[in-house]
Amino acid sequence: MTTIKKALGLLEYFSSSKPEINLIEFRGLSGFDKGTVHRYLTSLRYAGFLEQNQKTRAYRLGPAIIRLAAVREQTFPIVKIIAPHVDHLADTTQELVHASLAQPQGMSALYYKDGGYSGTRVGFEESEILPFHATSSGISMMAFGPSRILEVEITQTFQKFTDTTPVTVDSVKTLIKEAQQKGYAATNQTFEDDVYSIAAPFFDADAAAIGTLAIATPSTRMDSSNCITLARLLVKTALSITQDLGGTITPKLAKMWDDL
Repeated sequence: MTTIKKALGLLEYFSSSKPEINLIEFRGLSGFDKGTVHRYLTSLRYAGFLEQNQKTRAYRLGPAIIRLAAVREQTFPIVKIIAPHVDHLADTTQELVHASLAQPQGMSALYYKDGGYSGTRVGFEESEILPFHATSSGISMMAFGPSRILEVEITQTFQKFTDTTPVTVDSVKTLIKEAQQKGYAATNQTFEDDVYSIAAPFFDADAAAIGTLAIATPSTRMDSSNCITLARLLVKTALSITQDLGGTITPKLAKMWDDL
C-alpha cells in the first residue's frame, strides 16, 4: 500500500503551470532516488496514468485519468449537481466562487466561476491544491470534516505564504474553533495578499463533510457587514448543495446557519 501511495503521489506534482515533468524533476520534487522514481513512472505509464513525450522524454497525465474522471462524473455526477449552485452564487455576489473536495495534500477545485464583470478581481488557478492550514476551504474542511485530516495536518510543517499565514498548531486550531462556532470559516490574506475568503462545508447522507463552497474577494471590499451578507448566501447555497447531493447536516449546524 505504501508503494502504491508513493507512486500515485507523483501525479500530484502536475498542474496547469507544470503539465510535463521529467525524471530528474520528479526526483527533486519527491526526494526518491532515481531508480525508485523511474520504477514508479514506468508502472504509472503502463497503467495509462502517465504518457511520455517522445521528443522531450518528459511525462504528462495519461488517458486513464480522463477515463476515470468520466466514470466518476457519470456514476456520481457531483460537478453537474454543484455547477448551477456555484454559478448562481457567483452571479448573485459578483465574486469568485469555487467548490472543492479534500485530497491528502489539501483542497482540490471541483468547479468555479468568477461572477465579477468589473473592478479588482481575485485570480484563481483551478489545478492548484489549496493548503488546509492557509485557506478558508481548508479550515472549513478541518472544522467539519473527518478528524483524521487535522490529525495528519498538525504533524506537517506549515508553509508560510503571506505575513498572516497561520504557521503554528495553535493558530490553526484557533481558526478551526472559530469556524466551528460560526458555522463557516473565514481567512484574511493567509494564502494570498489582499484576498479575503469565506467557506462552508457541504455534506453526504451521513452528515459527513465531503467538500467546501467558498467565496473569495479582494480584502478591500470586505467588512463585517459584507462578510455576514456573503456568509448567509454561502451557507444557504451549501445547504442546497447538500440537499441535492442527498446529504444532511447536524441539528447543531442547522441552527447555526439559521441564526446567521
